[in-house]
Amino acid sequence: MEEKFIIIDGNSLLHRAWHALPKLTTKSGLVVNAVYGFALVFLKILRELKPDYLTVAFDAKAPTFRHQEFKEYKAKRIKQPDEFYNQIPYVKKLLEIFNVKYLEIPGYEADDIIASLKLKTKNLKTKNIIVSGDLDLLQIVDENTEIYNLKKGISEIKIYNEKTIEEKFGLTPKQLIDFKALKGDPSDNIPGVKGIGEKIAFDLIKKFGSLENLYQNLDKIENKKVKELLEKNKEQAFFSKRLITV
Repeated sequence: MEEKFIIIDGNSLLHRAWHALPKLTTKSGLVVNAVYGFALVFLKILRELKPDYLTVAFDAKAPTFRHQEFKEYKAKRIKQPDEFYNQIPYVKKLLEIFNVKYLEIPGYEADDIIASLKLKTKNLKTKNIIVSGDLDLLQIVDENTEIYNLKKGISEIKIYNEKTIEEKFGLTPKQLIDFKALKGDPSDNIPGVKGIGEKIAFDLIKKFGSLENLYQNLDKIENKKVKELLEKNKEQAFFSKRLITV
C-alpha cells in the first residue's frame, strides 16, 4: 500500500486562515483566528488523509537568496499587522503538542523546503500531498506529487495533479516556470520580459516547449517585435526563471 507524505505550507495556510476568518480572540484579548483556522485544516488532514508522514514548512525571518539577488523581490507585498505574526509561535506550539516536526531554513522560503523534501522522496514509494493556499508549487507536481490547494479561504480544496494542471493551464507543471519567466509574476514583483503578456508567453512555451528551446530558435519567430523583445531581455528572462524556480 502506498504511503502518504503530507507537507503543509505553513505560512500560506496561516495567511489563508487570517483572511478567511473573523478576528477571534481569547478572554484576554489575544487574536487567534489564524491559529484556529490552521488547526481546523490540520485536524481535517489528519482525519481524512491519514498521513504516514507529515511535516510543516515555514518561511524564515531572514532575507532569502532571492531578496539578496533581487532587492525588489516581493517589494509590493503588504506587511500584515503584528496580530498576525504574533500567532505563528502558537501554531508551532500546536505542532509540538502533536509531535509534528516543522522546518524553517534561513535564506530559503517554505516553497524551497517543500520542493527539496519532494526531491528527497524521489526514490521512495510515497505519495506526496502538499497542502498550500497558493499555486506557486504547481511547478513541482509529478506522478507522485499532488497539490491540495485551499480555495474560498479554507473551506474548499481543489486537487491539482499532472492531468488537472494541463487541463486548466494547457501546460505541464515544468512549463509553468517558463511561462511565468516570460510574462512575469506581479504578486512576487518578478519582471519577466517587458512587453510579453500572458497570451504571447503561453503561445511561445506551447510551441517551443521551454525557455531554453525558445532562445535556441529565435530565428523561427515571425513577429519581429516579439523577437526583438526576447533578444533584448534574454538575461532578464533567465534571471526571472531562476527567481521563480523552487
